[in-house]
Amino acid sequence: MALVTEPETLDCAVCGDAIESGYLAATETDDGDDPLPDDAVCDACGFTEVGMHGCAPELGDVTDAEADVLLHVRVTDGSVEVLGRK
Repeated sequence: MALVTEPETLDCAVCGDAIESGYLAATETDDGDDPLPDDAVCDACGFTEVGMHGCAPELGDVTDAEADVLLHVRVTDGSVEVLGRK
């Protein structure tokens, strides 16, 4: 689960806070997942504002852009780690 490019910063599209853990839409390529950082959502907003209350969001909840996959990510020391994908 490699990212083609790694965003320098990742801020929540809903609340504007820096994301420590959240959801990132991406398009699948032969080289890996190409992230769409403008549509990233933090865990808190993903579970309360975007998806069904108390449930992780789905790809269509996060972005209207042409994306293939929703990545669950964690940001540590400026690096984006992919925890899972759906």
